[in-house]
Amino acid sequence: MTSFKYYVGASVDGFIADGSKDAHWFTTFAKQPGVKKHFEEFFDTIGAVVIGGKTYADIAREVAEGRMQWMFGNKPVWVFTHHELPTLPETDLTFIRGEFGFWGQDIARSAGAGDVWIVGGADVAAGFVQANMLDELLVVTVPVVLGEGTSIFGRGVSTQLSSLSVTDLGDDTFMTRYAVG
Repeated sequence: MTSFKYYVGASVDGFIADGSKDAHWFTTFAKQPGVKKHFEEFFDTIGAVVIGGKTYADIAREVAEGRMQWMFGNKPVWVFTHHELPTLPETDLTFIRGEFGFWGQDIARSAGAGDVWIVGGADVAAGFVQANMLDELLVVTVPVVLGEGTSIFGRGVSTQLSSLSVTDLGDDTFMTRYAVG
């Protein structure tokens, strides 16, 4: 059965983006061998991706400007948005709006035998929690205190988490895997 998983990097104080809503601070940590290896193993289990419009627009701009490559390969990418956004060549994009629960079966079906990665942003992840569709939260916690910014779920979300595992990724960085709900 397909699981919906939110895999995200966060500071020790629980922020995924800094006070200017920028997540580039995490880039150096993502390149650490333990983090990179863990993410690659996770990504191999993913059949489809869900992303919010702002996060997609930021990635699409960097791809179009040649500052990064499209990171999702040929996996289906579902973009929740209320705006018209540019497409990228040779990508499997579906732009959607509406209730998260309404799209769940279609997204899961597109993942085939894989799971669904909720990339973010935080409000998209929160929407999946509120729709009772998020199965797991995987947080890469890095040794940085940002002090302010966007929290893991971005808006008022309350849910019970149960720790499934904690993995030392080296360099004072840890992956904590939680069951949601």
